[in-house]
Amino acid sequence: MGAEATGGGAGEDARGAKGVGLEQPAFYRFKIGAFEAIAFNDGAFNPPVAQSPFGVGELVEAKVAVLRDAFLPIETVNLQFNVLLVRMGTEWVLFDAGCGAAFGAAGGRLAAQMAAAGVKPEQINAVFLTHAHGDHFGGLFAGEERALVFKNATHFVGRTEFDFWTGASPDVSALRQPEEGRKGMVAGARGALEAWRGKWQLIAPGDRLIEGLEVIAAPGHTPGHLVFLISSGGEQVLHIVDAVHHHAFSFARPEWVLAFDVQPELAEATRRKLLDRAAADRLKVFGAHMPFPALGHVKASEGRRYEYVIAPWAVG
Repeated sequence: MGAEATGGGAGEDARGAKGVGLEQPAFYRFKIGAFEAIAFNDGAFNPPVAQSPFGVGELVEAKVAVLRDAFLPIETVNLQFNVLLVRMGTEWVLFDAGCGAAFGAAGGRLAAQMAAAGVKPEQINAVFLTHAHGDHFGGLFAGEERALVFKNATHFVGRTEFDFWTGASPDVSALRQPEEGRKGMVAGARGALEAWRGKWQLIAPGDRLIEGLEVIAAPGHTPGHLVFLISSGGEQVLHIVDAVHHHAFSFARPEWVLAFDVQPELAEATRRKLLDRAAADRLKVFGAHMPFPALGHVKASEGRRYEYVIAPWAVG
């Protein structure tokens, strides 16, 4: 299938004439074998380099050097929010649900973009919550009553992830954030999971839930973080979710600590394991925070480092 993208309407100049709109394309259609897939961009935020979550404890000059080597702006770091939808046979499968209202104007665009793509929430059969961070579960709920947006879908989450955040005392002491931030992360995750306790279907790595879908353990970012290998007709896409966060930092400096990793050392080991697999098997990867439309490949480099090779945007 060819690509299709849409963004905001064209703007108007002072004379009322239509001009080129400033909003970027919002969704992108592609194929994984016989499966139809759509990548959605849910928004982005752009913190100053010195305040970005990458390379905790590293010198700003070192971060600037990585950005400059990748031909990126050196004043800010762009981190995008992406969501993947795949029609696997008769099943419409959504991986995470974006930010919802959790990140204000920076995110929460999934609902409008799904509508623009002609996809209705009630069509979704399955939702996989890869891990309990706000930019992944925020779009699952609507309004103060926290009504489920995808009311006809079975909602899946890893048993390890569920047990960790709903346990008596989740250990988030390794997070490189102020105490208030750590408490907020725990409260947000617990609230999201507890709101629908009994309605989640708890899963584990290796479970075969849908033909063509492999559930893979990827702990470190959170203890129960999951990634997914989607296979059809000899084609595969590895959804690396948050095991890798940035197409320059995470590849060039996989050892750098991310402020949001609950288990930083394990997160690095997982990141390397997945990148090694993607490079060795020449897998196409999709990333929750890669440059939209979030598709690319991994190339192993010297010094146990990697390069991200962006997949061309197909238009026909």
